[in-house]
Amino acid sequence: MEYSHRYHAYPTQAVADRLEYHIDVHRQAYNYTRYEYENVDADNIGSAYKHHYRLPGWKDQFPVFSKVNSKALQRTVTRFYQNLSNLSEKKQNGHKVGKLKWKSPTEYQSMTYSQSGFELKNTSGRRATLELSKVGDIRIHYHRPIPDHADIKEVTIKKETTGEWFV
Repeated sequence: MEYSHRYHAYPTQAVADRLEYHIDVHRQAYNYTRYEYENVDADNIGSAYKHHYRLPGWKDQFPVFSKVNSKALQRTVTRFYQNLSNLSEKKQNGHKVGKLKWKSPTEYQSMTYSQSGFELKNTSGRRATLELSKVGDIRIHYHRPIPDHADIKEVTIKKETTGEWFV
């Protein structure tokens, strides 16, 4: 069974600055995925899986994409295709929909690490430290204990409009 818990995160100012930078790079990757989806030959693109093969080329063309975790970058591309799928589903259900829009910095406030690039450490009491690859350590406080047998598959870090951070 899958559970999704949301915990308060308390990054230091230096780590918060890196998080904001990384989220902005992921926003740029999301927007570039949208650009390629609309402007590149459909035989080369059309699914998240095919688009993942283009990421090494992106890193050569735009070195900024090398500064973020590669699995998180793949997850950003997958996020675009999930949004596209949701839009298509709404259209099939009779809703009038447009197309996915370019994301501004205020509209894109999270990033997801899946499979690797994160580690939960020092889980004692109601506190822990989350280590994110290429970002650093983030203190978190949790309202319920994480089960000992839990296998954490994915971590999303989000900054709310209030300035609070959540994992």
